[in-house]
Amino acid sequence: MSPTPKGRPGDACDKTTGENRQTTRQEARKSGRTIIEEDHEEIKDARKGRKYLEAKQLLWPPGEPITLSAITICLHHISALANVPKPAVNAIRSVAYILEEVEETAMSEKVKEAVDSQMGELNKDLALLVSDVTERIDTHLSTKIGELTANVERLNNTISKAEETGHTTSHPDSRRTTTNERTGRSYANIVATPVAGINPRLAAKEGIKARQFMLEGIVNNAKLSHLTDSQLRDELNRTITQQGFEGKCIRSTTKQRLGGLLIETNNDDAANWIRSPHNQNALCAALGPGSTFRSRTFQMIALNVSLLLDPTNKEHLKEICEVNQLEDETISTIRWAKPIARRSPGQRSAHLIVTFTDVNEANRAVANGLTICNRRTRVEKIKKEPTRCLKCQGWNHFAKECLENHDTCGNCAENHRTSLCPNPMRRSCASCKVDTHASWSRACPVFLKKSEECNRRFPENALTFIPSSDPWTWIANSQSNEDQSDADGPRTTRKKLVNRDLRQYGTQENNQNNPVDDFYAPYGSNLPDWASDDPPNLQQDPQEETNRPHTRPTANHT
Repeated sequence: MSPTPKGRPGDACDKTTGENRQTTRQEARKSGRTIIEEDHEEIKDARKGRKYLEAKQLLWPPGEPITLSAITICLHHISALANVPKPAVNAIRSVAYILEEVEETAMSEKVKEAVDSQMGELNKDLALLVSDVTERIDTHLSTKIGELTANVERLNNTISKAEETGHTTSHPDSRRTTTNERTGRSYANIVATPVAGINPRLAAKEGIKARQFMLEGIVNNAKLSHLTDSQLRDELNRTITQQGFEGKCIRSTTKQRLGGLLIETNNDDAANWIRSPHNQNALCAALGPGSTFRSRTFQMIALNVSLLLDPTNKEHLKEICEVNQLEDETISTIRWAKPIARRSPGQRSAHLIVTFTDVNEANRAVANGLTICNRRTRVEKIKKEPTRCLKCQGWNHFAKECLENHDTCGNCAENHRTSLCPNPMRRSCASCKVDTHASWSRACPVFLKKSEECNRRFPENALTFIPSSDPWTWIANSQSNEDQSDADGPRTTRKKLVNRDLRQYGTQENNQNNPVDDFYAPYGSNLPDWASDDPPNLQQDPQEETNRPHTRPTANHT
């Protein structure tokens, strides 16, 4: 009997056994289980495996903790060994890349867990901080509110005691005066109980003006254009009554030469009713198409504004409103007070006429000034001045109303138009009959006298602000009457002004050699374009723009 050949167990197994083994390995691969015949393997545990890899320098450095990154590097080294079949290389490298991805995923999970943990702690800390701050703020506010309430109570008690004291010594009829009546004064209140030092005639005049409204579009209204003033008043009262106003609203109506209708109401209640935009729209709709109320505007003058400003540029106007914290429509128009053709060489600033639509904002501009071109500019109210005819150089009438047959030059007082003057540097006054100044000179003694008369006729010239329902707007200037009527500035007396004019112009020869234009007239809606009526080449003293007064136009013509 032949001996059994030496070899591995199972070599003597038959074909059936081999097939079973192959089937078992295939099933093991599919199921994920690993079949290891440990009796025939050299590496049987992790310690021997590590020792073997370190000995072959496949796991480096030796003795360091095992990580997925180290195993991945080891697998790449194994795949690079010689005589390793291509399928084995691909399998080993695949395992290495999978391990790298597993390591990145594990690292991301750890980072996420760490961040979540830290954020959770931070949220808890923030919640505690917010809670603590809120509690402290509530405590502080409660304390301050308590103090404020106590102060208000003490103030009310003081006011009550003062009222009781005042009622004891005042007229019995004044005991019904309420807080609203004391703080919210109307023109009627001012006339009834005027502010100390106020001109009663001026208060009455401004009260009438506050109750007046300008209605436009009547001329083109077939329903109203043929009616007389009294008939228009009755028709407006009937229409306003239909709109819901109780009582007689309109006191008088007066047709204007430019086509408007001046309406005066009976009292402040009627004026407040018409002043409402809703009531104005309803009234205009009832009167017919084309009827509109014209808003009242207030012209002020800003002194020494930089010539970098372009009044025709809407963006510049918008910037002025924005910088001064005004609504876009608070300032309707801006324009230079003097024509550009009359500027002197090298002039850097000029006066600017600013038209406001809100009296309160206009007064605020006078009090605080305006910021224009990054510079704070002083603002003053435009005063009324005597009217000078541009045809005959006479006073108190306009050129279209002039009865003279010939023109009188404002420069030389000869019989020709000022714009056609052959010698624009010559000076002669048609009013004074002297050769020391022109007819339009603001140093003219006749003009100064007329200005004083104008100030007496218009006492509002003595007020710094435009009169309104606020008592502080009725405070007069602190200067004397002589200084107020002075036309060359509030600090220059009339005598000094005339002496300066004589020194400046002297004789006719000196006037020819040293031409100086002392003309300054803000031209408003009733003043023409001076470039067409006065010589365009007159030279102006650069200092005159600063020293000129700031008043209404002195002349008008057609």
